[in-house]
Amino acid sequence: MESKFFKVSALTAAMVGALSAAPVMATEDSAAGPEYVTAVNEFLDDSTLAGVAVVDTRARTRTTGKPGGQDGDTWSRLNYSAYNLILDFTSGYHNGWLGADVGGYISGDLYNESAQNGDGEYLANEISTAKNLDWGSGEGKTVKITKAALKFKAGENVDGRFGFTQANGNGVLGNVWSFVPGTYRGAELNANIGNFKATYFIADNYTAPWILTEQGYADALWADTSWGIAHSLGLQGNATEDLYLQFGIGQVTDVKYQNGVDWANNVVTGYHDAIDTTGYKVYAKYNINDTMSIAYDFYGTNDDVQYEGLGYTTGLSFNAKFGQFSWMTDLNYAKSDNDRDVNPRMIYTYGMTNGTYSLWWDALSDWNKSGEVSIYNRLSYDQGDGWNYYLGFGYGSGGKSAAEGAKGDWDYESEYAVNGTVSYSVQNGALKGSTLRLHATMLERDEYAGAASADETDVRFQVIIPYTF
Repeated sequence: MESKFFKVSALTAAMVGALSAAPVMATEDSAAGPEYVTAVNEFLDDSTLAGVAVVDTRARTRTTGKPGGQDGDTWSRLNYSAYNLILDFTSGYHNGWLGADVGGYISGDLYNESAQNGDGEYLANEISTAKNLDWGSGEGKTVKITKAALKFKAGENVDGRFGFTQANGNGVLGNVWSFVPGTYRGAELNANIGNFKATYFIADNYTAPWILTEQGYADALWADTSWGIAHSLGLQGNATEDLYLQFGIGQVTDVKYQNGVDWANNVVTGYHDAIDTTGYKVYAKYNINDTMSIAYDFYGTNDDVQYEGLGYTTGLSFNAKFGQFSWMTDLNYAKSDNDRDVNPRMIYTYGMTNGTYSLWWDALSDWNKSGEVSIYNRLSYDQGDGWNYYLGFGYGSGGKSAAEGAKGDWDYESEYAVNGTVSYSVQNGALKGSTLRLHATMLERDEYAGAASADETDVRFQVIIPYTF
């Protein structure tokens, strides 16, 4: 479907032009005359061109579903090294009100020994572009435009943008991330009202970072989901010096989920009737003192197909700092009307838009079984010379079994995870800010009788090199 805002060819031309012009100022002998020179220089004033090079190397194992194996066999589902080369151009404002932001990335696999489907396509690793949401890692087009938007401002209190862009997180619409964000085709309007900021965001198209068009969802079959308009209204700001508040409400219209897949013939056999979903967000953070804070977060979605009503995730977060040490404790609870696993976003399908729920532990599980109460504790240490460490432990229990009517990917009574990270950031020189990061997680689950094993491990090494031109 043709974009309502831009054509891709126009975006590509704009990006090339912007990146070529960014490092230099126009000269007075330009063939276009002095008026053109003034406009270009103003546009480039306060502009930035930033780049990031990323290499992500990962080995993730699972103990169920091994092709040709037995339940409980440990096998490597993801085993790859992939790269991103990212460029992001942010302009100044012409005449103090009009500008443009453009971004994109090049990706690929350095090596890939991940799981393959019957067509020999590798499982998507979410770092390099793929043929669809699930399969064909490294086989998609290697360049994706992630951002190409015009922006404007009216005085100091009103600003906005439209085109291919991202949501700013004020409300109920968020972004799916890998090392780059996913891309909405939409518009945003912001207004400062005293100590608060109001945001309205609307979009009619979204793609996760590793796929190029919405067709990438349908091609995965199980993810074949269509929708009309997603929009969100948010309000955030400081009620007092120590109390920060955020509220959001939103809607997605005409959401139509697939209702069956014939895997033998690779076709979707039917669809649910289209519905509208509604999202709700409440967040509050209170600073107890200069080194301690407590926060509350609620994200809920009314979805008559997936939840037969309301599904929500809610939690408390405590953070404290003691010199070079930091401590975090998060308490999380998930619940839905029909006991389906809860996804904190307005469209249930993975990778198709995102919500703004804040509790995320990088610990393999989503900790989202209906009825599950989970707790996560993390101790971090900043050595002060670029070295950082953390160790975390999470535990969850309370979800019903499939025999009791629970709906979800896994059938377990409880789960725990241990994870940790060691990272080093270069402190000075040409590579200042470059980071090496080693992360590992072990996830163990106590499955209900007769359920498939659902344990996982993950080891990940990342090299991140930023550069501002």
